[in-house]
Amino acid sequence: MYLKVITIYSFKLLLLLFLFALVSGCGSLKSDSQTEPSRKRPSAPSNQFTIPGELIIDNSVQSIQLFRKGHERSAPIISLNSNDKLQLRFDYLQLDNRQFRISFTHHDPDWKRSSLAQDFFQEGFYNITFGGGKISDSRRPVYRQYNFEFPNEQIQFKVSGNYLLRVEDFDTGNLLFTLPFFIHENEGDIRSSVESIIAPREDLRKTQLPAGRFILPEFVNEPQFDLRFYFFQNQFWGRGKIAGEVDFSNPDESYFELERDSAFIADYEFISLEFNEISQDPPRILDVDPVKIPPVIELNEDTEGFTSSSFMPGNRFGNPDTNLDARYAKVLFKFNPGYFIPPGSEIYLVGDFNNWSLQTAQKLTFDEESERWLTNATVKEGSYLYKYVLLENNRIKDLYFDDRFRRTNQQYHSFVYFFDQTEFYYRLLQVNEFIGR
Repeated sequence: MYLKVITIYSFKLLLLLFLFALVSGCGSLKSDSQTEPSRKRPSAPSNQFTIPGELIIDNSVQSIQLFRKGHERSAPIISLNSNDKLQLRFDYLQLDNRQFRISFTHHDPDWKRSSLAQDFFQEGFYNITFGGGKISDSRRPVYRQYNFEFPNEQIQFKVSGNYLLRVEDFDTGNLLFTLPFFIHENEGDIRSSVESIIAPREDLRKTQLPAGRFILPEFVNEPQFDLRFYFFQNQFWGRGKIAGEVDFSNPDESYFELERDSAFIADYEFISLEFNEISQDPPRILDVDPVKIPPVIELNEDTEGFTSSSFMPGNRFGNPDTNLDARYAKVLFKFNPGYFIPPGSEIYLVGDFNNWSLQTAQKLTFDEESERWLTNATVKEGSYLYKYVLLENNRIKDLYFDDRFRRTNQQYHSFVYFFDQTEFYYRLLQVNEFIGR
């Protein structure tokens, strides 16, 4: 009898262990199937021009601009508690009048969300609806132009720092795009300069070292602990560099500059595109098909070494024609790299008209008949800067096709951040714009 009880108990125990193993196995299979996509999801390319979280999702949104009101070529930077306003302007390539919802978030210098509650950094409505788009005179294609100015009666900002605006479709709630902007306190004073490094790097690139002197405001008592200094070139906010050489020996001012191994490229190049009308008259236009909607423009071939632009970078959005009779075109780009393209790498077109972001629609494909690399982009009449970049091993090589020997001007911004030990966030005390020649 005792042996029979032991046998029954052993059988039940084995059955329970078997069922447990089966359930655990199924759970493991389910877990693996759920996590597999995340393992396969490619990471974002390093060395991007844009900040983390900056997106333009809807292809119907075109000709985005964000600037200080009255200064269309300016960076999106305003002063806190002033009369400064930012103006957001964009086209939506549809006839229907749409409503949009805009909201804002506050961020640290590295673009991580700050710890501030929303009612601490802004006053008024958390979400604002706007619409009232003006319909274009152009019908091929038709579009509406939208404008939104802020701060306004509905939204005011209470603190300085890095901000991200978010625009959604009011009806669907779908995210359309996000853009960064900056609010500074105009505290202290920056005097900036650029040192050109004559001895080129191993790749023959000339470099520049921006530097600055910050006259300290009275409330900064421990600058060595509380201040951080950043430099940005050509408004590529995703490529900011922190000053590694800092001198706090003077009690009235702080000196800051980049370390030499972090120097910016002095001969960074762009290609210019100007067409104020859709015709074959502009010198860069090879052919026009006015029958298609939108009209198709074929440009002359771009080559390795580019044709260095005489334009100074203004903002990252170019200068689209804002008149309502301005037209859009499908612009065909043709590129001759001139030399070997590494296996597995890709070529992308980036510029003012696509927010300097790597987009699948602007990835170049090789055409065997012409032996050239081709792509296209929807562009409005106006003037823009762009370039071709190589994506290799998930890193953007934006110097791969540059000439290396052209002399170009570079635009710089220096930012001074102060860490508030009471509220635990970074205040943006001062911003300075200057040119490296």
